[in-house]
Amino acid sequence: MPRDDTVLPPQAGYDARVAPDSPRILIADDEPQLLRVLVRVLEKQGYAVDSAVDGKSAIEVLRGAPGAIDAIVIDAAIGPEGAGAVLEVLAAEQPGVGVVVTSGDQLPRPLRSRLLAIHGSFLLKPFLPSALLKAVEDALAGGGE
Repeated sequence: MPRDDTVLPPQAGYDARVAPDSPRILIADDEPQLLRVLVRVLEKQGYAVDSAVDGKSAIEVLRGAPGAIDAIVIDAAIGPEGAGAVLEVLAAEQPGVGVVVTSGDQLPRPLRSRLLAIHGSFLLKPFLPSALLKAVEDALAGGGE
């Protein structure tokens, strides 16, 4: 079955490294090189990882696997409408998903307010892999509460 070219396939060796009960993380970023790095960092820690290069694809992944995604790491300025549109879908359809929003700038007030309302966290780019892992662990521990 052909894949939608906006969703990156898992890296080679993916199935061998990920236990069936591993938390499933969705990474959504419109910078393909950064997206690949983030996917690798999380896979090396044993997470099952899905990826999307825009908000529309992120929503498709979420809706295609209801209840399967445990946390999302999303770039604030991801196209076409930004992270806010994806967060609206999460709040309405999958409120228990943990959220980490990333950006190279401070978040606009409406997005910051929405993130606070769903108990999400913010990670300022550039960040170290250890900061990403900590943010994901925190999102898994208390996402959407």
